[in-house]
Amino acid sequence: MIRIVYNIKLLTFILVIALTFFISLNTIVNNLSYGAYSKALPSTSGPTINDDNLTVEKVASGLTFPTGMTFIGDNDLLVTEKNTGRVMRVLDGEVQNNPVLDLSVASKIERGLLGIAVSKHSEGKTNVFLAYTESGNSQDGSDVKGNVDPLGNRLYRYDYSDGRLINPVLILDLTALPNNINRTDHNGGKVLVGPDNNIYYVIGEVGGHRTQAQNIENGPLPNGLGGVLRITQEGQIVNEVPIFGSELPLSIYYAMGIRNSFGMDFDPVTGNLWDTENGPTAGDEINLVFPGFNSGWALIQGFSSDDTLGDGATPSDLVIFGKGKYAEPKFVWQIPVGPTALKFLNSEKLGKKYENNMFVGDINNGLLYRFTLNAERDDIAINDTYMGDISALADKKVDSTVESIPIIFGQGFGGITDIQIGPDGYMYVLSFTGDLYRVVPASQSTMPSPKPLSNEGIIPKDSILVTINGINGENSYSPNPIKIKSGETITWYNADTVSHTVTSGSDSDPNEGELFDSDAILSKQPYSLKFDDKGTFDYYCIYHPTMGGQISVE
Repeated sequence: MIRIVYNIKLLTFILVIALTFFISLNTIVNNLSYGAYSKALPSTSGPTINDDNLTVEKVASGLTFPTGMTFIGDNDLLVTEKNTGRVMRVLDGEVQNNPVLDLSVASKIERGLLGIAVSKHSEGKTNVFLAYTESGNSQDGSDVKGNVDPLGNRLYRYDYSDGRLINPVLILDLTALPNNINRTDHNGGKVLVGPDNNIYYVIGEVGGHRTQAQNIENGPLPNGLGGVLRITQEGQIVNEVPIFGSELPLSIYYAMGIRNSFGMDFDPVTGNLWDTENGPTAGDEINLVFPGFNSGWALIQGFSSDDTLGDGATPSDLVIFGKGKYAEPKFVWQIPVGPTALKFLNSEKLGKKYENNMFVGDINNGLLYRFTLNAERDDIAINDTYMGDISALADKKVDSTVESIPIIFGQGFGGITDIQIGPDGYMYVLSFTGDLYRVVPASQSTMPSPKPLSNEGIIPKDSILVTINGINGENSYSPNPIKIKSGETITWYNADTVSHTVTSGSDSDPNEGELFDSDAILSKQPYSLKFDDKGTFDYYCIYHPTMGGQISVE
């Protein structure tokens, strides 16, 4: 269901499309990897930056699964919490006791309070826009506890006054009901106020919807899902030449064919919109999102020539409306990282060389990546400003874990959910763990710089060591298989450059992870587990399902 609320005429337009169409996709799509739900924990020694001139300070902690933030003043910001539905105020580094607003949210998997943006007007008025999955019975998490269907994925406008969010106005209403009853993922939810003062809101396919907006030619008409939507701050259709079409919902699409996105930002130099997009088991993307952009899902993910989905689809197979046009991604991870926030550093406070660079966070590894653009700022340019071996990135694609090394700017944050630039010109990084960090010049920090943690002293005494070598099938874990005695402890040490997991079962096992699940094991970090029960136990990595191991307990 799509509903656009016109504040001036108090007119509600409702569009309901019943989805009865089902399409069978290639196995790599049906057998989705749920690695995105396993999130990296922060380094025990704290985050670090791969530039000795910069350091990381912790600004605040104690937030509950924060998803987004926006500054409303100097050292004054609002932070959204996914599962509680609370908007918390962080003032001078202190999380205030009382929330600015407490909403009722559905929160299963990727539902919740997901996006926030602020708009300050010349007459002194401040509006805040919130995107969230609204609970079906005014109780947080009732979709988890009682299988209560949510009311929808909704976008509201609020007035910010005296530390409170008041006068809610519903300006966009989209379905939160999945096409597949067992899936509550791909709700997206990031919100931006564009250079044109319009609202940009990205939403995924919401649990496997398959319409023409997902490039299914014989599917139902688009229903507002799987794209970047653009409306005015009053909830009206933007009065410009239609991009995809003049009728709802085509008239509010700015881009379509998007599987799911957790980050987007406008280039401060050109005004171009960029986003991140999560693939299934491969094909994580960074895209230049122009008006009419078609990202290709559910037929194409990653570079079209790679045929990542194995369906043989080409750009000519996509469903094109109006001025719609497919374009290849600007960067691809074939090794999934779960890219999230994307932000341009519109400041030279961290050094002139970083000004207007693009920064991207991920959820799987807690890494912060840095990208430079070409002179025209319409593509990513891997050049001599990067450290290490950049030759493998000439194709703008990460095919193995080590290829990411030159673009890693920082690590140890835990799964990153948002990146913002403060009024002070410094970079702020938000982790799902509830921590808020700030990247500053080391010369201006009063805090000691954290040092990367070595593996010395962190391997428990008398434990049996298994090394995680990388993505190499049965040779990913060494030794493999491994035999131990009841009561002994195994410590897995991640010698790779990205996170991996040790999860019982296999990718096709409905009971995966029930016996044990490490969650994300960061690079150069251990995970230990004592085995008392005898038997043979298979395990694998949620992020990279081809990695497999076996434990025999005698």
